[in-house]
Parts: sequence; C-alpha cells; structure tokens
Amino acid sequence: MNRKIVALLTATALALPLSATAQDAMEPTVKEIDVTVDLAAVQNPAAAAYWGTLEADLEAAILARLTGHISDDGAKIGVDISEVELASGFAEAAGLADAMLKGVVNQSHDSNNARFNSYELTVDYKASMPILGEGFDITAPDVDTKRVYTAMVDTFADNVVKNLK
Repeated sequence: MNRKIVALLTATALALPLSATAQDAMEPTVKEIDVTVDLAAVQNPAAAAYWGTLEADLEAAILARLTGHISDDGAKIGVDISEVELASGFAEAAGLADAMLKGVVNQSHDSNNARFNSYELTVDYKASMPILGEGFDITAPDVDTKRVYTAMVDTFADNVVKNLK
C-alpha cells in the first residue's frame, strides 16, 4: 500500500510542472503588433511633439507585457490611434490634463476565428492615476510631462494585453 501512495505522490509532483506549462500554453499568444499614428495629421505642434514617438513607444510597451507569449501562430494586434484625439487635448484652452490617447484595437488570427476582437480604447491621465500615484498634480507648473506620457502609454498597453483573446 505504501508503494502506491508514494507512486501517486510522485506522479502528482511530476504533473505539477506540466500543469503550469499547460496553463502557460493556454495564455494568448501574439504574432505581430502594429501601432499606427499619422502625426502629420496632428496640426497642433505641441501635441505633435508630445506624441512624437507614440507608435514605437506603444508597440514596445505592448511587447514588453507579452514576453513569453510571442508565437508564429499567435494573433495579430493592430492599434489605430485617433489623431483628432491626440490634438484636441492640446487645444489652446486645454493642456496636459485634457490629453487623451484613443484608438481602435483590432485582434485577428490567421486560423483561429475565436481570436478576433475589435474595440475602442480611451486612456486619459485619470485612467493612469494608479501608475502616477496618489497626490500627483497634473496642474503643477513643473509637472513631469514625460511621466504622464509614459503612464498613459503603459495604461493603454495594459488594457490591450488584458483584452487579448
């Protein structure tokens, strides 16, 4: 009887790492990430300068969250950022507090129809407050615009990854 219990415990212990591996295999994988922003369409120079590296930064932020989940058989993620929203947050009367990152996120897959998804995603500095921290003052004269930008990009990327199928 003791041998059966030892054998059962050994089999269970050996199966645990396989279960973790199987669980990882069930996580969504991604093949390609493509973010598009037409900064030439942004007529406001302050907005264009603020969002100048958005394409590369957002692609990198999404990719960083998918480490270990890249596969040739993964989904394709496309993000088309609304240039109108990028510019409108920087209108004459507005400022960084009104900056908004808005886009359409499309997920497709070459062979798995269950991996299709499309939605609009909007992030402003308020949505990024958990990253910015309690007490962050967006209206302060010496506000760290790079920190706000990074928090908004990170929040957007978090939501894209969270919504993967």
